[in-house]
Amino acid sequence: MKRLALIIGIFSFFGGLAFSQTQLAYAGNSGYTLVERTDLRRYVNGKYSGLTSREVRSFISRSNPPEGARASKADRWYDGNFFVMEETLRNSQATMAGIHDAIPSVFKISPEGQMTMIKDNGYPSFRSFPSYATDKLNPGDSWSAKAERAVDPLNKGRFTRIPIFVRYTFVGPEVYKEENVFRIKASWRTNYSSSGFDGDPRGDASLQKAAGSHNADIIVRASTGEAILISDTVDETFVYIDGMQVNFKGRITMFTEYPPVIDRSKLIHALNRIADSKTPPAREEKPAEEKQPILAAATSSQGLPAETEVKNDRHSEYASEKAAVISSLTEKKPVETIGSPSAIAPKNNMVFEETPAGLRLSVRDIKFKADSDEILPSEKIRLDEIAEVLKLAPNSQFLIEGHSAAVGNPGGEQKISELRAKKIAQELSARGIAAGKFICKGHGGNKPIAGNETAEGRAQNRRVEITILE
Repeated sequence: MKRLALIIGIFSFFGGLAFSQTQLAYAGNSGYTLVERTDLRRYVNGKYSGLTSREVRSFISRSNPPEGARASKADRWYDGNFFVMEETLRNSQATMAGIHDAIPSVFKISPEGQMTMIKDNGYPSFRSFPSYATDKLNPGDSWSAKAERAVDPLNKGRFTRIPIFVRYTFVGPEVYKEENVFRIKASWRTNYSSSGFDGDPRGDASLQKAAGSHNADIIVRASTGEAILISDTVDETFVYIDGMQVNFKGRITMFTEYPPVIDRSKLIHALNRIADSKTPPAREEKPAEEKQPILAAATSSQGLPAETEVKNDRHSEYASEKAAVISSLTEKKPVETIGSPSAIAPKNNMVFEETPAGLRLSVRDIKFKADSDEILPSEKIRLDEIAEVLKLAPNSQFLIEGHSAAVGNPGGEQKISELRAKKIAQELSARGIAAGKFICKGHGGNKPIAGNETAEGRAQNRRVEITILE
């Protein structure tokens, strides 16, 4: 019966398209998991030097526009946490086995697929890719759009943003893994000069030129325009000021993976036993099909959304928006009412709530040795209880975010928040949860939940938040 319904649906899909043109638009409405796999042969000055193989994973959640942002209702805003799973075939298992440091990213995507970067640390590597035509399309129709790619060929940790101009061709509708999709072909040539108009002043100063070709095959969901698979064939050469030339040939593949299904009722029941609920509005459960994450225009390994913000650093028209948004991301935010020192302390000094990224547990006033990440023995019971709850989601990833009190030392506060997040992950790993399940990041004292004027308020702000990513 299910197969019959699928066949009927496919005929209806293609039958409807036979008499109408197709309007492509990005309408992603949920978070997604993006995987970018790179398998490239590397040549240095014409000689083969090995295979470059690595995997970048990300958990990207819907968010609200930061204060000060010039936001359109049609734009989708996202917070991303990226981490490298593999760097080479030789050390991939060791890398995957450890705790991951999150690389944060904040961006928005327009209906045309144009990505604007707000917090840019090099990921996603493809921005505004794919982008969509404003006109309705027939199979065979083509259009062109600007995009951007962030590259770091020598793995220096210094990304260079290369503008690209992509030519798209609409192939037409088809079915992929029992889902109605559209197939698109894309091609472009890399043509970058650090001294040119589009040279990146923030990029690697030693990268002089880049040239090459890309040919990508793209599959997007018919219902939302989200890219679910991108396969990019690459032949690209980077030239450095010392004369070294590095050439890469092979394939970059980007796809989405869906978070595992969790027993939310069991998790909420377990959380209720050890913590108080922030009692958010009840979240409507979406059908499985709608819940699937999107690889979409947001982060493709192939030619992903070439962000509009790429312009932001080269053209002044976007500068004021970016400055206002970055300021809102880093300034001290008004204190929330929850956690106020005058309020009754929550159960075990822990609070959980539902967020767009998943169930989040806020562990308040964690007892560390002063100015260090050493946890005092009195925290053993709370850590034991937290570990038992997380074991109810054995296939999930966990985001651990460290927070500190703000006492006038932003650099030190940021560092200690990162160290303490990682320490909590290590403690939970020692209690039977695989270390590779944890993604860690720190916020310093930038997100207080209480005032920093009193010892009680500062104690509440010294916290760790653990999100079961969905």
